[in-house]
Amino acid sequence: ARYNSNDAVHPYAILWTDHDSQWQPIIPQLRRLMPQLLTLGEYNPSLRTGPAIWLRTVVDGALEDPKIPDGTTPIVYLPDVGRQELRAIQECPERLKPLVELQYRGVCWTQKNGKDWTVEAFLVTEEGGLGLDVARDVVTRRSMLGALTELAMTTVGSLKDKHLEAEDFDKLFSEDPAKDFLLWLSDPESVKSDWNSGRWSAFKSRCKADLKFDPDKDGELVGAEQLGKREGPWEAVWERFAESPALYPGVPALLRNAIPSELFVEPSSWPQNNEKEEAALRKALLDLENKTPAVAREQIVALGKAHDARRSWVWAKLDQAPLPNALTHLALLAERTASKLGGASVAEMAKLYVDDAWEVDAAALAAMAAVKSTADAQALSKALNAIYRPWLEAAAEHLQALAEKEALPGHEGQGVEDVLVESGGLILFADGLRFDVSQQLAQCMRVKGWSVTLSTRWAGLPTVTATAKPAVSPVVKDIKGLSLGEDFLPVTADAEKPLTTDRFRKLLSAAGYQYVRADETGDPSGRAWTEDGEFDKLGHSLQGKLAGRVEEQVDLLLERIKSLLDAGWCEIRVVTDHGWLWLPGGLPKVDLPKYLTASRWARCAAIKGGSKVEVPTVRWHWNAHERVAVAPGIACFGAGNEYAHGGLSLQE
Repeated sequence: ARYNSNDAVHPYAILWTDHDSQWQPIIPQLRRLMPQLLTLGEYNPSLRTGPAIWLRTVVDGALEDPKIPDGTTPIVYLPDVGRQELRAIQECPERLKPLVELQYRGVCWTQKNGKDWTVEAFLVTEEGGLGLDVARDVVTRRSMLGALTELAMTTVGSLKDKHLEAEDFDKLFSEDPAKDFLLWLSDPESVKSDWNSGRWSAFKSRCKADLKFDPDKDGELVGAEQLGKREGPWEAVWERFAESPALYPGVPALLRNAIPSELFVEPSSWPQNNEKEEAALRKALLDLENKTPAVAREQIVALGKAHDARRSWVWAKLDQAPLPNALTHLALLAERTASKLGGASVAEMAKLYVDDAWEVDAAALAAMAAVKSTADAQALSKALNAIYRPWLEAAAEHLQALAEKEALPGHEGQGVEDVLVESGGLILFADGLRFDVSQQLAQCMRVKGWSVTLSTRWAGLPTVTATAKPAVSPVVKDIKGLSLGEDFLPVTADAEKPLTTDRFRKLLSAAGYQYVRADETGDPSGRAWTEDGEFDKLGHSLQGKLAGRVEEQVDLLLERIKSLLDAGWCEIRVVTDHGWLWLPGGLPKVDLPKYLTASRWARCAAIKGGSKVEVPTVRWHWNAHERVAVAPGIACFGAGNEYAHGGLSLQE
């Protein structure tokens, strides 16, 4: 179940109330696809069905069998039970009372207005439903419910952009022999048992007439072999399978066992052929480890061409061919990293990065996000270190060399625009919203039709939250820096006390800004500051695996912004404190003796007294008389960091 970790804990269970039992016909289908689905009814553990008290013990994990699979949320389907029956605790029937508490620890799958989802409501509703155009007459409603089992196996795309009437739903039951064949092939015994004799007889007749195939005599292995060969009328059946292969989970195993002995057969039909190609590609990426950047780029381009066709194989749709998808991003990296990021000044270098060089960082993240297994991640890591790391190092070293000659804008006395909003405006602070990720966020906003303006500024140095977050707040003039402490924290300008979270919020209040918690929306008649997003938190905890969570975090940030707009805010200004360096396999390490520092973080350190250090230093954002040691290039002061910030690079 999807949820916003800022607003709620992971739901304990999902309650699916269905007062009229409209969804009951498709429960057997869903049960095969969703092992976490439980049903209220007569006790039958083999079907994961039973009374409320038994369902509760299964949800609580008190039974050995059935067991809810790890990583899934229990879904409890309640036929003949309406949402109101659970909500009215005093009047709740005794048979349901063991489930009442789950509605508070879990969530109920209902319409936005709190009513049960009827089939019709789910089809026509835009928010939370499918948004289809369906006639509202009695005949259409009857046909729609009668064809529900077929409707559940139909792609939404085939129903879009048309006015659906009774005839359209009636056709679903009898005019798709290819789908019927695939359903049978995926689970022959269950399907034959579920279908009545009339439908089974009609199915056999269509198979004999259209495919020259007899399900009873020839059997599923012969059917799978013919499907994979794709000859004559079987090509259309394969295309139907390739549209939505996940709907037919039993077919891949049959194809594996049915591969013919002939030499010249379609290679993409058989899963073992895909696995062989995937293993070869994985090895080729691992072998890039000791290649020069130029050779690695050349080989990546060649691999992209060789494996491009596999991105359209059915196995890619089943997430069994992730590496060709990752290669599309690696190919962009190979092209863009062929030349170093230049610029004769820090401003010119920043412009080049803002214009399009950020796409290199985005491609690196996207490549890693395309894979899930440890073996694939290791292969991607070798490829990224071969072509991305040299580009990253060269860019950081060039920026640091330029920064030795000229101050960064907004530093050493150079002013920048204050971060302010008028009444009706809210500042949303997102920790660690790196520039390339902010571009992804902005594009998602544009897709929603929102008006978006993007501006940039240099982060406060060192690029850590304690220093850089106050620098993008509306109370910056109420903050100053004294001596550099171990935590790089400035002080309040009046009392000269460390800028703790509590003091920061008091400054906001004194300046006329509400502090809006993550579970609130505030009063849009005034001004406000709120905080959201876990990019930095996840980066520190997940390190190289952060790539797989970026899209999720962008989506959650969008949801938060939408909730604020819906609450009446006229303008939302999203700000961040710093970015980060990210390199699977580990950023390089540079030595900085601990005895020379008062505190040493991943990419920055507070120098102890008058100690001399052999690494670059920068002026502290809050007091130019204080200097901070920063790691050179993309290095860290410790080993094992795949994610880090605090230093001086365009990414930070």
